[in-house]
This record gives sequence, structure tokens and C-alpha cells, in this order.
Amino acid sequence: MTASSGKYKPGFQESTHSGVRVTIYQHGIDPVVAFPIGGTFPLDGRKRSDDAPSVIGVNTSKDMGSASGSFSIQLKPSAVAESLLDRLEDDDWVDIEFLEHNRPYHVMRGLLDEIRSTKAVGGHGATMESFTLTGRDFGKIWETTPVWFSPLATNDIISQAVAIEVFNGIPGVLGNPAQAVEAYLKSFLEQSSQQAGPNWNPPRGMPGIIKDSFIPSVNFSSGGFRNVPERINFNKNYLQPNGTLWDLAVQHSDPLFCEVYADLQPHGNPYGAEIANRTAMEPKDTKMTVTVRDKPFPISRTTQQMLPDYYEGIVPLIEIKRQDVLTADVGRSGIERFNAFYVASLILQEEMGSEALTLLSPLIDLEDVKLHGLRRMDVQSSCAPSAKNINAGLMAEQQRHLIRDWYCLNPYFLSGTITLGRGHPEIHIGNRVIIPGASISRTEQLKDEIYYVESVSNNWQFGTPTQTVLGVTRGWRGDDDSYRRTLNQMVTKYTIPQVQDEEVPVDPGEA
Repeated sequence: MTASSGKYKPGFQESTHSGVRVTIYQHGIDPVVAFPIGGTFPLDGRKRSDDAPSVIGVNTSKDMGSASGSFSIQLKPSAVAESLLDRLEDDDWVDIEFLEHNRPYHVMRGLLDEIRSTKAVGGHGATMESFTLTGRDFGKIWETTPVWFSPLATNDIISQAVAIEVFNGIPGVLGNPAQAVEAYLKSFLEQSSQQAGPNWNPPRGMPGIIKDSFIPSVNFSSGGFRNVPERINFNKNYLQPNGTLWDLAVQHSDPLFCEVYADLQPHGNPYGAEIANRTAMEPKDTKMTVTVRDKPFPISRTTQQMLPDYYEGIVPLIEIKRQDVLTADVGRSGIERFNAFYVASLILQEEMGSEALTLLSPLIDLEDVKLHGLRRMDVQSSCAPSAKNINAGLMAEQQRHLIRDWYCLNPYFLSGTITLGRGHPEIHIGNRVIIPGASISRTEQLKDEIYYVESVSNNWQFGTPTQTVLGVTRGWRGDDDSYRRTLNQMVTKYTIPQVQDEEVPVDPGEA
């Protein structure tokens, strides 16, 4: 229902028809599983006489801060199907599609972790059995693969020589943050698979898989990373890194200034118009994608004098009708209020030189300090300047302005959870959503609300429509122009304290 102004009114919520489609892919070569079927196994049963079990519930969840998303599938077995405990194995691949009005949205591609059977005896002695499949999306591969080396220089395990080849023998795990992420997540698996190491190749027949291989089927999207200020990673211990591939990739991504996340994207493009347009996406239309980008938040006019602003139009903006919002638990908090921003690189002390005072200087709002106390935000970058015209002091100054612009409005942002009464499986982490303002009277108009999405969960149960729950941050009541006006006003309050020479009082007895 729309008003004459074009804004939505609260009221009627349109009907919807939703469902799910789950497909399992198997290698079929496990020596223990009694009935390794191999190939494609759609869980499309509808009645007890079907060969496949029936799906009665699906939940998927994806968070910006985690390497992998998770899923849970509840099944009711058919009378003729073999026990799933004898047919499935961990690390079988799974595709999950949510259907809205019979339009498919490929939400998750992952691997099984656990197959669990539950049996219960009813009051009349009948035994009822159900199965629950749980797993994680393809980010699990990097989340569980350690960077490890063997003291034995053999080709059947990863040796020190292989490690040098992976990273090209260049200190600092090579290059800028985007290059470092790709070195860990792509190059390591490529090189180790050539040495009979892990390759995680999917079963044959999966849509969108190139050469039956995992890494060639993953798109690494770095179009949103500008490397401004121009910088490069450094790490004295590059020959002996510790941790999982994902942990090390994030560590070297300059995480306070960049985002790294893995998710399915339409044709591998996290900025595609298909997202905002709610274009149907089957498994053949999506691609496993690792996105590396600058944090996509606006910057002030002051900072634009030093750095380009690429915020406009890069992040998909999905409109949610106000009447589709079932509950919204959002609010403002001063817990993350900051009024003094310090930035420094983890460079060697001797490289600081004359830039030491610049590196130690904060951008500070002295008026806010008087009211709320000193609220420091200390940032240490894992990068050092790589351009000839950028020194450590200039890099710290530019990054201080970025951090200030992104977080100085923290106590005025809304964050929390929005539960939608219908499915929105097209929404991904890293998107924005807008809830248009509503006309509640002839003279009163609610403002638009715009949020940044950091978590998405979709839940479908047989007999009920899909429900999407969003974890949102950086909520702003108003449009982007009003946000920028407020930001430009706020940053004028920030200054850099100046070093002052003080006269040392002379003891009269020494005069």
C-alpha cells in the first residue's frame, strides 16, 4: 500500500509463498559408508514412498566477523530410503536455495559437518525418526586449513621450500592487503595441492565448478580495494607463519581499514545490480567469492582533500517495505563513543625518526572530552608506506582521518536486530538496507532508515513462510545527504594538539 507521496504506510502485509531446495553432492568413494551413492542427491521427497527424504526445516546464518556461515537441515526420512547415517558423510557438499514465489535464491554452498539421527517412541508404540544435518559454508575450507610446514623436504607434505614458493620468497607476505589475502587463501592451496596436499575439490557435477576444482571456482573480488594510502605488509616471521589460512589472511588484510569476507555472489560480483533487483539466482548463476575491500563508509569533505571517496553507489541498497518488518530491536549506545583517534603502523622503531611526534598525535574533540571523558580509539596497522611520496607520518595522518570519519558518529548510529515477516534471501552481509519512511498522518512523516548489514539468517519451517533476520549496524534515520551534512559538521570539532615549548622556571636560589 502506498501513499500519494510515494512513501509506504504501515498496514497490509502481502501474502507470500516460500520453500527450500536442498541438493547434496558426493564423491561416493568413502570406504566405510555403506551406501556411498556418489553424484547428485536432491532432498526432494514429498511422501513416504519417495526414495529421498523430505526437508521439514532449514536455517542458514552468515556473520561478517566469521570465516564461514552455518546451516542446519531437518529431514523426515521416507519409508524406502536407506538410513542417511549410511548414505552421507562429513564434507559432502550441499547447495541450499530459498524459494520465494517459486523464484530460487541460492543462499549457501557448504560442506557437512555432522549427520544426526533422533528417534522417539510415541504413545501408541510407533517409532518416529528424524535427521538433522549441520555444516558450514565454503569458508570452512580456509577456517580449518592450517599453515603448517614439515622439517622433511618431501613432496607429499608441505615443506619450507614450498612455503617460500607460495609467497615468492618476499618478506611481508607479499604486497598490499589484497595481495596478501590472495596469497594465503589462493596461492597456498594451489601450491600445496600440487604437492599432494589439501585441495578440497568438490564432487563432479556441481553447477558452476571449473575443472572439478575448488580454487579455480572461487572469485577473488578486490575492485573495492584502492590501496590508499599506498601501503605494503611487513612481517619478519614470514617464513614460519602460524594459524589457519583465514586467520592469517585477515591478520594481513589491515583489518581496521579493510573488510574480508566469503559469500556467494551473483556471477562473483558483490556489487551486482541483481542483489537490489531481487533477481532469482540458481547455483549456476552464483559464484563462491572472497571480497576484499576498503570499509565502504562515507568520508568528510576534509578527508576528501587527501583521499578519494568511493562510497557512492558501490554497496547494494535493498529496499524493505516497512510493513514487512515484524520486529525491530535497535537503539543508540554510548559504549562505543570515541573522541580521540590514534593511528600508528607496526613499523620498526628506528624507522619512526622525525615522524615520531606525528605518529603519536591524535585527532581529538576536546569539547566532547570535557563531557564524556577521554574515549581513545587506538589503531595499529600491519602495513608500512610503500609509495615514495608517502612517509609514515603522512600515512598515519590519512588513516587517522579515515578512522575518525567512520566512527566519530558512533553514539548516533542505530544498531540491533530486524526480523522480517517474509523472506529476503537476496540480502547478503556487506549490503545496505533501506526502510522507507511512512506517512502516519497528513502532517507527520517518518524518516527513512538506512542500515549496514553485518549478519543474515534465513529460517524456513514446513507450513510457515521463510523468515529473515538481519543484524544491522550504522543505522541512520534520514537520507545519505543528511548523514554527510552531520558528518561534515562533526569533524570540524576535531583538532590535532600542538607541541608547545614551555619555559622552565628558574629556582631563585640558583640565579
